Amino acid sequence: MPVTRSAADAGEAPLLRKLVAICSHLSALASQTAELTPILEVLADGIGCAVAVLDPALEMLGFARAAEPGEIIAQLGGDARQQTLRTVLAAAARNRRALAVPEPASGEMVFIAPVLVGEDVAGYLLASSPGLFYRDSRPSASPPPASLGFSEDMRLLAVEHAAMVCGVVLGRDLVVAAAAGRARRELVEALLLSHDRGDPEVERWARHLGLDPARGHFVMSFEIPLAQPGDTPSRIEPVLTRNAPGAFVASRPNEVVAIVPVPADGAPAEQAGKLARACLACEGPDLPVTCVGIGNPYSSVAEIGRSYAEARRALIAGRRMGQAGTISVFAELGIHRLLMQVPEVGDLRSFADEVLGPLAEEQRASGIDYVATLSAYFGENGSPARAAQRLHVHPNTVGYRIRRAEELTGLSFSLHRDRLVAEVAVEILQGLEGTS
Repeated sequence: MPVTRSAADAGEAPLLRKLVAICSHLSALASQTAELTPILEVLADGIGCAVAVLDPALEMLGFARAAEPGEIIAQLGGDARQQTLRTVLAAAARNRRALAVPEPASGEMVFIAPVLVGEDVAGYLLASSPGLFYRDSRPSASPPPASLGFSEDMRLLAVEHAAMVCGVVLGRDLVVAAAAGRARRELVEALLLSHDRGDPEVERWARHLGLDPARGHFVMSFEIPLAQPGDTPSRIEPVLTRNAPGAFVASRPNEVVAIVPVPADGAPAEQAGKLARACLACEGPDLPVTCVGIGNPYSSVAEIGRSYAEARRALIAGRRMGQAGTISVFAELGIHRLLMQVPEVGDLRSFADEVLGPLAEEQRASGIDYVATLSAYFGENGSPARAAQRLHVHPNTVGYRIRRAEELTGLSFSLHRDRLVAEVAVEILQGLEGTS
């Protein structure tokens, strides 16, 4: 005897009521939980499916009623299946609607819905027909009936509604993460730019960032053009955190900053040099570190801002002198701390050329490096013998070059004023040439 329309409607009514109850339960969970698992469990139990949420890279975010997280991916694995899956996911994302597609090997239905957070697709909800990869590890659990009476359209509606609820949960997590990241960046800015070393708030900021106020710290600044907060982390960040336990690393516009605790052995300069060299070694041409500046260590977190200012001044000194990839330590800048106050590098070169310019012509004609000779001579406190050892020449050779330099420049290095002018000029030329 054929089923009448009224009888069919009467048979659907309980299922529709059950579907409404499932959707209501899912909606209630949106305000009760911050986890995906309870939502997926309600959906899985309600419509008799194995359920999973994948992120856009097909990494598992949550699952229910599958034997293990990787089972759904394994079931849909393989190059051909992966390509088919990605095509279907792209269609679901493009149409912003749930889809029901047959699994190629078994013909079982897979329901796929995009998990939307605003205008963005934050993931995908997948639900299988019972026969595909449904598993229930709970005691005394048994497989669900083949359909629980639900039609494909009903299952599709439930999956789509669950995806919307998952989007609410993921969106809330994203908002919280963004707020936490913004607060963290604000704390970093306050700590690095603080000039009031008597401000009690500074120690509180440091504690919020996980820094130990009882330890000394120094700051390293890595210049990375085009880097911005929130960009893909530079490869130097894991190197820093791995080699300097307790260091705080943060991205700022065009730089990565590391606040590094002073090591227990009390050798911060050596540690900073090793860290900087390790970071420069790990960087590639796609995201180069152009310069590194290292500030002095201080025993108080209230002076982290001072160390950062020193690191920036050291970095700028290296950049101004044209030393790409250089590591500049503020404590070793010497007279360059004063030379940095000259706004134009050209003015520094003009000064050096005025003082030692005649040596350049003689150097081109003879091939003798007078600047290197003067640097060694001044560095050895005017001792021709020690300068000769450094240059690997005879002391008489050093003596001759010094007398010739005095003749050409009109200076007398036995006079304090002339000697000082010549030393400054040598420092400028060596800095501009990137030699040491």
